[in-house]
Amino acid sequence: MESNAETIKRLKERLEQGHLKTVIIPHISPDGDAIGACAALSEVFRLKGMGCHVLTCDFIPEYLHFLKNIPSAISFQEKPETCKRHLAEADLIFMLDHNTVSREGYLEEWVVSAPGEKVIIDHHPDPDPQAYVISDTRVSSTCELLYTVISRIFGTEVITPDVANALYTGINTDTGGLSHNSSRPETYRIIADLLELGLDKAYIHERIYQMNRISRLRLIGNVLLNKLEIIDSYPVAIMPITRQELERYEYRDGDLEGLVNIPLSVQQVLVSVQITERKEKVKLSFRSKGQIPVNEWAKAFFNGGGHLNAAGGQMELPLEEVVQKVKETTPWFFEQFLVKSNE
Repeated sequence: MESNAETIKRLKERLEQGHLKTVIIPHISPDGDAIGACAALSEVFRLKGMGCHVLTCDFIPEYLHFLKNIPSAISFQEKPETCKRHLAEADLIFMLDHNTVSREGYLEEWVVSAPGEKVIIDHHPDPDPQAYVISDTRVSSTCELLYTVISRIFGTEVITPDVANALYTGINTDTGGLSHNSSRPETYRIIADLLELGLDKAYIHERIYQMNRISRLRLIGNVLLNKLEIIDSYPVAIMPITRQELERYEYRDGDLEGLVNIPLSVQQVLVSVQITERKEKVKLSFRSKGQIPVNEWAKAFFNGGGHLNAAGGQMELPLEEVVQKVKETTPWFFEQFLVKSNE
């Protein structure tokens, strides 16, 4: 199997051919890591004079619109024909922070049929085979991995303050503010490099954590006060959220960011599960402490997967049935994995 270093070398040679059209795609319901990576890579391509478009299946959370080039991203839901045209014309299609085309929602069909070569840069396990696959499950985030890719291909001189801010946004948000999946010394060496290259850490923290609206605080307060439940006999917190509650509190994309981590602040809680009813599906977010592999739970029952301590899933069932399924599978999960994690 080709190493990341070898793949990066091949990708560098391809990019040096010049006059390339590129498309960058995050996963469906993109988070800070996916959008930080899109912002960083698109800005590098812009600085190098390369044609580039960021395409999304749905919409980017409002709190991430401060990142460079993100306000100009094109949503398939708003401009499907424009997205199709850019995909058909692209020489390279970059798949950031996801390991399979199926994580691209409405874009999947058009990405699969596009003639351009696909490039995966990601930190999730078991990536699809594509022309270029740069994957490392050890890193904190795709943005940490992307720092290495950009540095080796273009040098650190292209990492402007805007690029550094975008990369740090991904590292920070994907680790819950460096609280999980962030014990590698290399992660902090990269953050130190970003600071030297112009990262405005205080500004990023302000944009991510200090831009709340009253309606968002009330939504989170309602969930914690009225919806948070601890499963009997197990250290699992669940938080079911209905569509009606989202509407009542004027929900915007990104308003629930970080909520799933809050129950883990309780000493006795080892796993937190947020269950959110959306228009077409019920979405689940899993978080855990220590070596408890919630990605296995998400994969086994909820059409999902992810990392050891942070995973997601989705179900086309009523919210009440999904909540019941979480409760019913809790004993199985702890019998299978909690005992192993303590051995």
